[in-house]
Amino acid sequence: MKCYFFIITFACLALCSSCGDELADQLVGSWKGISWTVEGKEKPNPGKVQFVFNADDTYQASYGGESEKGTFRVFGRNLYTTAEGKLEKLVKFDFDEDLNLVFAMNRVGTSERIVLQKEVE
Repeated sequence: MKCYFFIITFACLALCSSCGDELADQLVGSWKGISWTVEGKEKPNPGKVQFVFNADDTYQASYGGESEKGTFRVFGRNLYTTAEGKLEKLVKFDFDEDLNLVFAMNRVGTSERIVLQKEVE
């Protein structure tokens, strides 16, 4: 019985890991904000939010006058970013029907949703 549990657990972990690799590949590129809602209310100027995810698992982000860069990893639909000199952050993500990147965040108990469109290179 323990052997079956181990095999099933290993298979599930392998499946999640391969999904994370495929999703990480889909993230690679430049993204620009097209919508940003906080507690259901639209924020102005979502286009000021920009992310670049690179194939070497590094990223750059800018929003307004702030920016950061660091490394990222994907596990399932969780995006973990570690900005230089900072602690790791977790953001839930998915892709909508138009293949836009959707971040669902909880910033100190406040729900935020950012939709980003991939820029054509």
